[in-house]
Amino acid sequence: MAVDQPTTKKWTHDDLLALPDEGARYELIDAELYELPMPNEPHQRASRNLIILLLPAATQDGAEWYHAPTRVYLPPDGERGVEPDLLYFFPDGNTSRSYRGIEGAPDLVVEILSPSNPEHDEEDKRTWYAQAGVREYWIVSPEFRAVEVLVLEGGEYQTLVLARGEDPVTSTVFTELRFPAAAIFA
Repeated sequence: MAVDQPTTKKWTHDDLLALPDEGARYELIDAELYELPMPNEPHQRASRNLIILLLPAATQDGAEWYHAPTRVYLPPDGERGVEPDLLYFFPDGNTSRSYRGIEGAPDLVVEILSPSNPEHDEEDKRTWYAQAGVREYWIVSPEFRAVEVLVLEGGEYQTLVLARGEDPVTSTVFTELRFPAAAIFA
């Protein structure tokens, strides 16, 4: 997802929650508010297909799942509020629901790249999710019809899968999961 320029005010979570609901989506990063652009059709198609592809594994394994717009407040201090496209967590872990959204590091986060600012997901969020302890991070590119599955090892992400076309997508979070990358973009 792309991020516009931050506002100049130092924002708090209470400020964010007090904003009128006018359809805009925001992320709160280091006390700065960023407005997220509206997702385009390839983004929405990939999101829909990923829900369909991942839902059976999530249900079978007992994971809770959410899709955007759902704010996630990341450790270590819970002050970074991001909106991943999809997130999955197991109820017996350190992630929980609150009035603000989801608190803690999900087990699996999926970000679908926006053509206007892919660096935000590929660099910034990759760093933040690793620091927070997100076990698995998927970066999905509708433009290149590819998915990269990253696994957290020793505090850094390592590529488990880089898939396109009929290449299989697999997961360490959902061990029985396997589907061709092309299914995300069908």
